[in-house]
Amino acid sequence: YKKSNGIKISEHNREQRQKESPYNFAYFVLTEERALLYERINTRVDEMLSEGLVEEVQRLLLEGVPRTGVSMQGLGYKEIAAYLCGEYTYEEAVYLLKRNTRHFAKRQLTWFRREPDVTWLERKKAEESGRTILGEIKRVLKEKEILERDSD
Repeated sequence: YKKSNGIKISEHNREQRQKESPYNFAYFVLTEERALLYERINTRVDEMLSEGLVEEVQRLLLEGVPRTGVSMQGLGYKEIAAYLCGEYTYEEAVYLLKRNTRHFAKRQLTWFRREPDVTWLERKKAEESGRTILGEIKRVLKEKEILERDSD
């Protein structure tokens, strides 16, 4: 970015954050208790494996997709490719995939916390108060006059 216009990307981003959006919008982040989130991540990884992740990565490698390629650097692909190339046992690759996914989720939450206009929705709190996530979203949208007050 600096090469094209002489401005550092960090400075550009800082300037952009200070601008007020011309749009009336709502930005939602759905949160979950960390222990439950991590349990769901582990379950999802197990589902991906049972649905053929290893076979998919193996097929891509056999088709000549390089391990250094961007598509093979995604969560799941890099860990399983390392297993298939003999760098890890299957159990080690699964452990690393789950751990790396948890770390990614943590980084996402950190990123969202820096965003100024986020509406945080906690599933457990909504359920405890008898509301649904959709109901809470509609309430906020009506409050911000994005959704008409008399709509369902």
